[in-house]
Amino acid sequence: ALGLPDTVFIEVMMERHDEESLRRFEDAVQAIPEVLECHLVTGEYDYMIKAAVGGTLGYERLLRDRLYRLPGIRHTRSSFALRRLKQELSPVPV
Repeated sequence: ALGLPDTVFIEVMMERHDEESLRRFEDAVQAIPEVLECHLVTGEYDYMIKAAVGGTLGYERLLRDRLYRLPGIRHTRSSFALRRLKQELSPVPV
């Protein structure tokens, strides 16, 4: 829908984990149009973002102009999707 052909998954590690820091990050990330999904996750990183970008240039713009300006980010790690194998929009009843 955004007209951006590439999908990137961005793991985000926060500097702090207090309620105020997390709330500010969550509020800010919701305003970024390229972000398709954002999940609070377990493990080494705190959030997993799925974003639509236009190649490496679009990815760089997303990082530099949007994500790196958000409050409280300590570190990110990204992976580009090469191909989608399956997509379910709602759970299948059992």
